Amino acid sequence: MLRFFEAMWRRQAPKNGTAEMPLIGHLEELRRTLIRMALCALAGMLLCFGFAPSLMQLIRRPVDMVLAQRTASFLPDGVSPEEWRSAGFFLGGKTALPPGTQAELEQAVGPRVAELTQARALLVALQALPEAARDEAISRSGCSDAVQSLTRALAASGAGEQAAIIGGERTRLMGAFQPGEAFMLSVQLAFFGGVVLVSPLLLYFLLQFIMPGLLQHERRLLRRCLVWGVGLFLLGCSFAYFAVLPRVLGFFYDYSAQLGISNDWRISYYLSFSVKLILVFGLIFELPVVLWPLMKLGILTRSRMRRLRSYMLVGSFGTALLLAPAPDPGTMLLMALPLYLLYELCILLAPRERVADQSSSAEE
Repeated sequence: MLRFFEAMWRRQAPKNGTAEMPLIGHLEELRRTLIRMALCALAGMLLCFGFAPSLMQLIRRPVDMVLAQRTASFLPDGVSPEEWRSAGFFLGGKTALPPGTQAELEQAVGPRVAELTQARALLVALQALPEAARDEAISRSGCSDAVQSLTRALAASGAGEQAAIIGGERTRLMGAFQPGEAFMLSVQLAFFGGVVLVSPLLLYFLLQFIMPGLLQHERRLLRRCLVWGVGLFLLGCSFAYFAVLPRVLGFFYDYSAQLGISNDWRISYYLSFSVKLILVFGLIFELPVVLWPLMKLGILTRSRMRRLRSYMLVGSFGTALLLAPAPDPGTMLLMALPLYLLYELCILLAPRERVADQSSSAEE
């Protein structure tokens, strides 16, 4: 470790026998390296800025998945979330149209969506009546038999209460409360996307500055750690994006719905929340990269790591308790379990102790 920090200030002498690089030369080369990295990150940011709409759809995907799953959970068999949303849009817009235009639109959207639109309107109106009088009100509504049966099925599945709570609207994530908020949001998305996109080049420039001051076996170890570090970081981010983030959003969505609160999530807050969650899981998956140099240096051995299993198990759940974004046990388990499994993987990859060498040294 001392040799690693010393390499930041003093390079090894060149093969031609010239003098070592002075401190000013190190600072000058560090300045060039930082400029290259900054320009590379700026190029990646500008490239991702042109794909801001696609990045927005990518960051919204977990919310759309949660919304589709929660909508399907309270709908009866035969009614899809797409038909439910279409009926909500049609219900919200047809009231301001003339009767003739309404009839034309009903023919355009199809009889199924038209019947579901009437059933949704009747469901919202029934929330003002006691439950004992709702069935009779459906019979006296004057709607067709198909609409009445569909309304009863929706009411039995709980769709009426959900329609009254959320009003049939999608979770609003595009609300901008400041003139420049949408632009700054695009800049943030482009920054994160650009850094991830050009991260291999950033590590390459950093290696060019560090490698000349290290020994050959240290260079090989550093290359392996960096390659595995990038792969594990991307694996942790992917695990958080596909497995953890939808579960966390579903927990908060259900909790708000139980309190009768509409889920009108502001996009800037959601972006900050999701990015922090993804980065935390990316850093958690870096545990093997942190332990691998210690194992190669002999500081951690397989037997010693086995003795520390109980402490690591407690530490994994303690870390999940502090860093998990949702307090439910499932989310904490999704954070603690990968951390502990990575530790077990490090035990399997740890080098074995040389028992013969130890016994011979003990005899001497």
